[in-house]
Amino acid sequence: MSTLLELKSSVLRQVQRSQSLRSRREPPPTAAAGPPTPTRVPDRVALGVAKGNGEFFERMHKIVQKQESLLAATHAEEEIIAGPPPPECTDQAFVLEKATRNELDLLYEEAVYTVVNRVGVPSPEYVTNEGDLFNYLQKVFDMSQEEHDIILQRVRESKRASFSLRVSVMKGKNLMAKDANGYSDPYCMLGILLGQSPRETEERKERKFSFRKRKDKLEKRSSVKEVLAARDIHVTEVKPETLNPVWNEHFAFDIDDVQNDVLHLDIWDHDDDVSVAEACRKLNEISGLRGMGRYFKQIAKSVRANGAAASGSEENADDFLGCLNIPLSEIPVVGYDKWFKLEPRSSASKVQGECHLILRLFTAQRDTALTKMVSNVVIHQKLLSQILEYEHSHAQKEPYNWNGQVCPAAWTVLSHHAVQADLSPLQQAIIRWQCYSSHHHSQRMCYSLLLRLLRAVEAEWEAGDVQKELESLLAQSFKLYCDYCLSQMKSIRQVFPCTSPIAITRCELMLRTIGQVQSMQAFKAVCSNRNELHLEIATVIKKGTVEWYEATISHFRSDEGTLEEQLKRLVLVVDAVCVDVQSGQNVYNKLFHSSVKVDFFSISFRQLEKLVADDVSVAMERVCGTLEQESSRLSQTMGETLFELFMSLKTLKRFREFLPLKDTKMLALTGFHNWFKTSIHKWLQIVHEKSMERIRKAVEQDQLEPVLQAKHSISAVDVTTCFGQVREFWTQLAWPDSAGAFIFVTRLTDNFCSEAVSYSELLKRKIERSQLGRDHRSFTVQLCVALNDTEHVRVYLSGLPRELDWRGVEQAMEESCGAEGKEQVNKALNGQLYNADLDLQRETKRMITHLTDKMLPELRRYIQHISLSPDTINNDDAVSPLMKYLDSTLVILSESLVKENLARVLQSLWELLLRMILDSVAENRGVQVEFYTRFQYTIETLVRFFHADGEGLLLEDLKSGDYKALDEELRLNKCSSFELIEQYFLEKISQQRILKHSRFGRISVKCYYDAPEQRLTVEILHAADLIALDANGLSDPFVIVELCPHHLFPNSRSQRTQVKLKTLHPVFDELFYFHVSPEQYRHRFACLTFTVMDYDWLSTNDFAGEAVAPLSDFCWPGRPNATPAGKTVQPFILHLSRQKPSEKPIMKMLEARTGDREAQEFVRRLKEIEKSMEEE
Repeated sequence: MSTLLELKSSVLRQVQRSQSLRSRREPPPTAAAGPPTPTRVPDRVALGVAKGNGEFFERMHKIVQKQESLLAATHAEEEIIAGPPPPECTDQAFVLEKATRNELDLLYEEAVYTVVNRVGVPSPEYVTNEGDLFNYLQKVFDMSQEEHDIILQRVRESKRASFSLRVSVMKGKNLMAKDANGYSDPYCMLGILLGQSPRETEERKERKFSFRKRKDKLEKRSSVKEVLAARDIHVTEVKPETLNPVWNEHFAFDIDDVQNDVLHLDIWDHDDDVSVAEACRKLNEISGLRGMGRYFKQIAKSVRANGAAASGSEENADDFLGCLNIPLSEIPVVGYDKWFKLEPRSSASKVQGECHLILRLFTAQRDTALTKMVSNVVIHQKLLSQILEYEHSHAQKEPYNWNGQVCPAAWTVLSHHAVQADLSPLQQAIIRWQCYSSHHHSQRMCYSLLLRLLRAVEAEWEAGDVQKELESLLAQSFKLYCDYCLSQMKSIRQVFPCTSPIAITRCELMLRTIGQVQSMQAFKAVCSNRNELHLEIATVIKKGTVEWYEATISHFRSDEGTLEEQLKRLVLVVDAVCVDVQSGQNVYNKLFHSSVKVDFFSISFRQLEKLVADDVSVAMERVCGTLEQESSRLSQTMGETLFELFMSLKTLKRFREFLPLKDTKMLALTGFHNWFKTSIHKWLQIVHEKSMERIRKAVEQDQLEPVLQAKHSISAVDVTTCFGQVREFWTQLAWPDSAGAFIFVTRLTDNFCSEAVSYSELLKRKIERSQLGRDHRSFTVQLCVALNDTEHVRVYLSGLPRELDWRGVEQAMEESCGAEGKEQVNKALNGQLYNADLDLQRETKRMITHLTDKMLPELRRYIQHISLSPDTINNDDAVSPLMKYLDSTLVILSESLVKENLARVLQSLWELLLRMILDSVAENRGVQVEFYTRFQYTIETLVRFFHADGEGLLLEDLKSGDYKALDEELRLNKCSSFELIEQYFLEKISQQRILKHSRFGRISVKCYYDAPEQRLTVEILHAADLIALDANGLSDPFVIVELCPHHLFPNSRSQRTQVKLKTLHPVFDELFYFHVSPEQYRHRFACLTFTVMDYDWLSTNDFAGEAVAPLSDFCWPGRPNATPAGKTVQPFILHLSRQKPSEKPIMKMLEARTGDREAQEFVRRLKEIEKSMEEE
């Protein structure tokens, strides 16, 4: 025997019947909050079904996806667009005036004078050829050869520059210890040794000069050739008890011969109270003293005069620690800043250690016209500005990114001039910053250069060393540069667009320069009134944001055209704002926050958000005013535009997540969704209409063929895709208002449910129209596909609680309205889904009925074959045609149906077979037992077939309902007439036991059994609440009592009470005796029957009711009624019943046995009672 193919799980039990979706019956209280999660199919399948409406949903889908793609495109553009950055904003207020020809001539003379009088040892990068320097200067100043020659001649005829040497004695280290404590008390003596002839120079090599000689050596020497003016001797402070002294003292010396003079420095250990140091100080007060001999004699006298009292010996004289001799001709152009190793004064001297000196040569007097007019600072500033203009204009590559590096000739001229002008490192740093920053205003350059210049100023800054002129220059440069940068920040979107990586880099560097300015001590000192630069930055960001928004509005012309056109342009504006905010959050905010500690995003977002809210609210007021008119209808294009505007605003509002918590309150777009309430309602209606139209077209074009690996068709995919898109639209709306969300979710759920039911009805009608002319197999397959389509949509609906976030709506309503709000959501939404599920199951059942109706002729033929088969045919042979047909049909069903539908079809087919067999058995009552035995075998075979060893229907589902009735019918038909009568009384006893109340009255009796005598005593006491069967509203009741069934008690006769006239509550109090043997009362069906009749004089007595009492209740040994004390037991109440015997199947079976006298007699008696009941 074949088994079921591909059956894997049990059938879903039938849901209780309910009203249709249209009547909106409430769900049962125990209904679950959400059906099980459905199995989803891919959302994006090739939708060739309903093209017109598909385009509508595609447009809506693109609107949903637009924001992500729009913002994602911002990042892509940042890396795609290359090339030079846009030009920076320039203002004439920032551009310096061009120098006049006369000013240039004077400045050119200064430059030529610098070249002619240059001193110092040039480094390798310097240009040493004077002609090359002049050629370069001619190009810088656009000077002709003739003009150059005139100026050069004038310079050569002018007085040569006089030079001076600035010496800074900084510190010493690792000096020799001369004192007993292991330390020394060092100090320095330094001066200029005047220029020597070549011969004298050779003699100097034989002996080293020292400022101090012992007395005996001085006296022996006839003369001292080194000439050192007293005013040129300087001494540092004494640093006690140290071998690493720090002096940090500065001295200046006039130089007569830069090429031959020598700087000499001695370091001494101070030992006596009045030393050479003090003598030198006093000696420097004497004017006109010349010659080293006189000088040292004076020192010696001073020492002797002051030191004799102390010791009277030379032992207290200062000790020599070392000396230095530095020829001025060896000093570099930019000077020395280094450690010099100390030298001994003779080969016998023992010294160690080093001394740190800073040496600078500069001009003490310059014979130029410009020097007499302005300071050296101004001259150097003008010279550098002129060179910068020339150098930048000749930059070959990326002038906007010029790093400020000048050619060697320019560097040579500038270095010599800075040295000759005695400009300190701080002065040079300030001048360079001022010139480069001013030049940047008119011709942009690399911001990293400006950042380095600022750091150089800060590194050299010492507030007390800055002259008033330089301080004013620095303050003015800071002001102009800050104002310039603020102007760039105001136009940051145009000057530094996010689409240009180069521009963003420049923006970052510019902000870092402003951050550097903010933190500089120099800026705080010279611009003390501008200590809130971050507030100025915030202000220009606001102004720039407003100007950008106004320009965007003007560009899109959002105030022109019809209302719909204005809304479309407004969408473009909001989208542009979203992109700008995204750029601000991702790019600009990081730059501003890290560099100047300003929250660019918060400032610009709050400004743009308010501007957008103001414009959109005005437009939406007009829209709402139009839609609220009764005759107004929202067009499809207007609906799409409003939806797109809503999505754009939602995207913009989402950026509030990046605001500080304190800034998220009271934003202008906080409640923007309220502007769209009316339009959303109308938009949902448009979506519903489009969905219905799409579903109709999908069904019309569907060939009802399975798609891909699934068992449903393309229309089911299209429907669920449509639902998914609508659900996605709702998800993207993310409606924040709980009450509004509840209304919209209810509307969406209702739309989904009605669309799903409509889809199933369309499928059913399509099946009905297409059944003609199709063979059974193709029709069955198509109907199976339609069933699967309905199930596919039904399963999708079961996931709506999750898809539409019912739980979130419930929680929101509970928070706002309490438990009543939650109950309202649960009741409304579950009610919709419950009724829709019932409707879909109803349509599924109708299609299944349609399928089984097609099978009905074949099934009837096979059932008839079993019924008419002669007894000589084997049962398997009689059932085989039916099973083969079912097996072949099941193959088709298993291949075509999903398991849920297969279970439903099998259950329906099983019920149909049961009814057909039951009808066949009912039509053949009274035949031979073999007939019923064969159908019993058929039922057992079908049970095994449909159960399929647990892979098919459940046994409890198979053996319920009609199966029980059929099984009982077959069992009873196989019984004898006596067995049927006994079964009849068993049913009567069973019904009597469960009868607890009756409108036909009751009777009170007492029964007890005398076992030795085998006598049953029956006391009929009284009756109550009998029904009125006479015209006077009363009855004349009496009771007939008898033992049943008669074939068990053949010798027993019925007995009756007296008639009680005109009463419904008769009192009888009569005794009756019956002989009952143990063999008789042991049968379960043995009983006493009490029949209450209404006595009529002129006609047949009327039946008032009956009751039965099983003998087992009071005859069995051990029962109280079966003891000698049985007379004292309490009476019991029997409720009367009035059932028509013909309604019982047993009656029909007995009646069909026309040849059985006992059966016919039993039926006759019961029919008399039924006839009496009908006559009433």
